[in-house]
Amino acid sequence: MELTGQNTSEYSPLITSLYTAVDALDAQGVVDHVTDDVQFQLGNFEQISGRKAVKNSNAAFFATIKAMHHSISGVWSSGDTAICDGTVHYTRLDQSEHEVPFAAHLGIRDGKIADYRVFVDISGL
Repeated sequence: MELTGQNTSEYSPLITSLYTAVDALDAQGVVDHVTDDVQFQLGNFEQISGRKAVKNSNAAFFATIKAMHHSISGVWSSGDTAICDGTVHYTRLDQSEHEVPFAAHLGIRDGKIADYRVFVDISGL
């Protein structure tokens, strides 16, 4: 994970920590950043609720790839909402590479993510 842009916000440390866990393919590390009642949606998948569902969903997705690396070009916030965008680079299980733009909308409550929506096209994986 790297934060390449100069635009940051008060939530940049939280987002950096979250995407460090994501890039480590660490499902437990991801849920350490979310509330018990988190709402999560990745791409065009159905929205899911709760830490256990988020952990299981992320673990299942992580098992389909060899690695990923996020380059975040900016973080913006207003009140308890943060948005980040950038590029995510995937390494497939067959060692081939795939890179796409992404954006995430994060609703923050008490220092944790309560609403986590990732806008990305993973159909190429």
